[in-house]
Amino acid sequence: MRLRVRHAQGLLPVNDLEPFQTVQELCEVVESFLQVPSNQQVQLSGGFPPKPITDRSLTLNAANIRNGDTLTVQLVASAAKTTPSTAPAHPDIEPSLAAPTTTQPSATAVLDTNDGPYVSVNDAYLVQRVMDDDNSCLFRSLGYVIKRDTSLTMAAELRQVVADVITTQPDEYTEVVLGKPRDDYITWIKRPNSWGGAIELAIFSKYFGVEIVSVDVQTGRMDQFGQGDYADRVLILYSGIHYDALAMAPMIDSPPDFDQTLFPATTESQSILDAAKQLASKLAKQHKYTDVANFTLKCDICKKGIVGEKDAQAHAMSTGHTAFSEYA
Repeated sequence: MRLRVRHAQGLLPVNDLEPFQTVQELCEVVESFLQVPSNQQVQLSGGFPPKPITDRSLTLNAANIRNGDTLTVQLVASAAKTTPSTAPAHPDIEPSLAAPTTTQPSATAVLDTNDGPYVSVNDAYLVQRVMDDDNSCLFRSLGYVIKRDTSLTMAAELRQVVADVITTQPDEYTEVVLGKPRDDYITWIKRPNSWGGAIELAIFSKYFGVEIVSVDVQTGRMDQFGQGDYADRVLILYSGIHYDALAMAPMIDSPPDFDQTLFPATTESQSILDAAKQLASKLAKQHKYTDVANFTLKCDICKKGIVGEKDAQAHAMSTGHTAFSEYA
């Protein structure tokens, strides 16, 4: 197991844990690193929203601490704290952070320390992680929030997932649903320049067993694929002709390595959905969206002028042309 512990000065990665080790052992490692005075102890909190983990005798597994989790820590008065040994009971639990550092914002993160696209949520920040604008943005976004992989290789694998599902479920994905013959759609979606949309999101929700929430920047509408069917959810942002990922960062300038992208699909996590709507509203006020009903495009292949998303989709499906430019 590998965990991240967020404290007042930064983030502490703790590696090589085993699920059978105790919360007490983890606390001793953190207290040693932070040089906690003898009259205080750390209080760990986990989950979302964070809840205190009060029973130190529990194993990490029993405390519902899972590989990749980010825990928060605060100092509290010691309650008959025993003096820790000179070394933790399991010396293989090693903090891998030499000292707290200040990290510059990632080039892929749209962050603004004044009034930019991030929203504070329970001592963390919901942020936009921008994907390349290369016609694979939906697949990159889903690759990021589900697999933490934005590569074109992952995008191609996700396209193949769509093709395989449509191939094996002909009764569900008919020509009427797809808008064109099934074989043509399968060939089309596997092309690297073909856009994905609602059909693909519905497929990915079922395939990965996760609720996918797509937040529309222009309207604030939330399309929830798999709503009520799964225990976890991920969030993406839709700006009309582009998709980006949404993630929870422990600090405004945290690099993506520390992002949380999988959230419990419970009423307790409603604050995340509220934050996503707030983030979309901020972007809408900056006009960071494309009005898909009225935007004007030019086909880069045949140079035909096109108005609106529906015409663009119809042109792409009838001609196979998938390279468009927006008129200024």
